[in-house]
Amino acid sequence: MTTENPQAPESSTAPENPQAPAKPSGRFHMSGKKWLVLGLAIVVLAGVGVGTWFVLKPKAATTASVSRTVQATLGTQTMSVAFDGTLSPRKQSNVNFSVSGTVTSVSVKAGQTVKKGQKLAAVDDSDLADAVALAKANLTTARANLSDVYDNSGSSAAITSAKAQVTSAKAALAQANTNLDDAVLHSPISGTVASVSLEDGDTVTGSGSGSSGSGSGSNSSTTSTASTAQFVVISTSTWKLEGSVGSADLAALKAGQAAAITTDATTDKLTGTVASVGIVATSTSDGAATFPIVINLAGTHKDLYSGTTASAVITTGSYPDVLSVPTAAIRTENSKTVVTKVTGTSTATTEVTIGRVFGSFTEIKSGLAEGDSVQITFVRPSSSATGSSSNQGGGFGGGFGGGIADGGPPAGAPAGGTGR
Repeated sequence: MTTENPQAPESSTAPENPQAPAKPSGRFHMSGKKWLVLGLAIVVLAGVGVGTWFVLKPKAATTASVSRTVQATLGTQTMSVAFDGTLSPRKQSNVNFSVSGTVTSVSVKAGQTVKKGQKLAAVDDSDLADAVALAKANLTTARANLSDVYDNSGSSAAITSAKAQVTSAKAALAQANTNLDDAVLHSPISGTVASVSLEDGDTVTGSGSGSSGSGSGSNSSTTSTASTAQFVVISTSTWKLEGSVGSADLAALKAGQAAAITTDATTDKLTGTVASVGIVATSTSDGAATFPIVINLAGTHKDLYSGTTASAVITTGSYPDVLSVPTAAIRTENSKTVVTKVTGTSTATTEVTIGRVFGSFTEIKSGLAEGDSVQITFVRPSSSATGSSSNQGGGFGGGFGGGIADGGPPAGAPAGGTGR
């Protein structure tokens, strides 16, 4: 019988150090501290990604409606046409020598104020003076010849020929004297010298035009003519505005209509009248036909400059006792022109018949009476919407323009000029 021996040694297969942990059998091993760091990094990265998505994701666009009640009013309405143009002097002279020669003096410079008849420049008149002397001699000879014909009882044909020679000699002398006078160029108007394109020693070729030289310069403001003129003199007291309008506005315009002009060049209140309306179209770069229009400014103005941009509003009609509501109150539903009529605390869709459009107001021919209240509703982004927080419809200012639910001009409105 075998007995156990408590003192016997343990089996040789037992570990020598019972408290040492067993080594893992896998190839990859990471300590618990490293696992903790990795876990925290993953959590942080996930949080950043989620936060970025919430920040960058597009917000849902929401809209808000704003309503206001206004009344139909009875009063005077006006229609008008507006356009932009360029200011220029009403009186401008492009002055050139009408005789040929070498410039001996230039007496003025650009920006200088001159009086009518004041000397601008002169050319060498030696040849012109010789031409006058020759013309005088020819006239003397012609007169002597006529006298001889009479003394010798010449035939009627000889007398007629001699008289013609005298007449021709007189005309030649008159022209020679004119050319000699034209050797000195004078300003045909009082004003300001806008440009000078001559210097001493320049050679000029006479234009032969009576609008130059003698001082009766042509009144023209075309760029091509002014750019080639030897002297340009403008009167800076009276002005005009030149621009163009489209064919839709042409029928409403005529000479004599009143206009209000504004420009950044002055704070003065500028008014004028339509001087001319062109009926021959010109084409713009986009192919649209436009028609030239000229407005003469009233009064005298010393603080304006040629080439300045200005805007004009021409009153084309004034209509008293017109029942109207803001154009923004009118909309189209089921092919009908309607408004939202307000009675006490209730609203009702009411069909109306409209007439002329006066810009931000529209005439009501039937469906409403003076004092009736109508509702205007604007749809604009709320403060939580993506993008700009500015009002889509620009608020209620500016004649209630824009931003209405059924935007655009009222259906059935007759075509016409811009109302104001």
